[in-house]
Amino acid sequence: MTHARRGFAALALIGATLSPSAGAADDGLARCAKLESADERLACYDELARRPSSAEAPAEPASDSAFLTRAWKLGPADGDVRRMADILSYRPNYIDARWTDGANVRPRSPSTGRATAQDLNRWEAKLQASFKTELISRQAFERAGITPVLGNFGVDSVRLWFGYTQSMNWQVFNHGQSRPMRDTNYEPEAILTLGTGQSDGLKLINLGLSHQSNGIDRREHRGWSRVYLQGGWEWGRFSVLGRLWHIIPQSDDDNPNIDTFYGHGDVVARYQSARGIVTSVLLRGNDSTGLGFVQLDMATAPLRMLGGLKFHVQFTSGYGETLIDYNFRQRTVGVGVSFGDW
Repeated sequence: MTHARRGFAALALIGATLSPSAGAADDGLARCAKLESADERLACYDELARRPSSAEAPAEPASDSAFLTRAWKLGPADGDVRRMADILSYRPNYIDARWTDGANVRPRSPSTGRATAQDLNRWEAKLQASFKTELISRQAFERAGITPVLGNFGVDSVRLWFGYTQSMNWQVFNHGQSRPMRDTNYEPEAILTLGTGQSDGLKLINLGLSHQSNGIDRREHRGWSRVYLQGGWEWGRFSVLGRLWHIIPQSDDDNPNIDTFYGHGDVVARYQSARGIVTSVLLRGNDSTGLGFVQLDMATAPLRMLGGLKFHVQFTSGYGETLIDYNFRQRTVGVGVSFGDW
């Protein structure tokens, strides 16, 4: 009888070891055990205890087919407290070699006049880094009683994010002008995200406050501040973010006609193939003037030969490829690498 019990126990141990859920639990326990702080270990164990077993957990969409859920932490298991140091990708992150069919050698604005003519190279490096992190967590809004109240209007979760995007156009191939930074755009944002809890269709509503400027001298300074309303829809591998904005008065003094070229909103459509190839299209424009801008970004899945980076291609056409070019029309092509989830 003793031998039978031992044999049964051995079989149970082997089965538990081979079970995916047990393996995942063991990995989680091992991760918690490595934490030096007792408080952090306790919080880690509490988090593991709250997670449903694989038999109880609801089926989640595949990671490559639930971009908005993943990017904005809208899933039912995304309610844990997060720290500001937990940084997520926001907009595309990339480093490209960029070519333009016509360099803006003398930018101008009705307010600042014409800048001094520059000798610009049609080739330059274009870099963009973009991230977001939570300022107020989903749990905090639930504890404050705000989410239950908004639940009467179809809201499932609430978060406040800080977002930041910085893009640079660097004349790195321009030896004669000592390789200047032609334009650098800075854009901090505060974004209140209302999740709907839906598996498809309308998944989120963003209420945002954005300031964007290039921070250079008077003749070439460009900037504006906006409040905006954005909706996010998703169906399988296809997602759409549509936004309407209102320019805060006097925030666009150095480029008072920027809405003539940028309009009052934009749309970003994204599709990710089964092989992980991402295609993203940004559209914006002004219906009354017929002026606008289109940007196409394509990226492969992470490539081992690039150290986990993605091969990236970008095409743009129209007005406002960068703030200094807000009223200048051009076509550009960029090739390089990108990283992050966008």
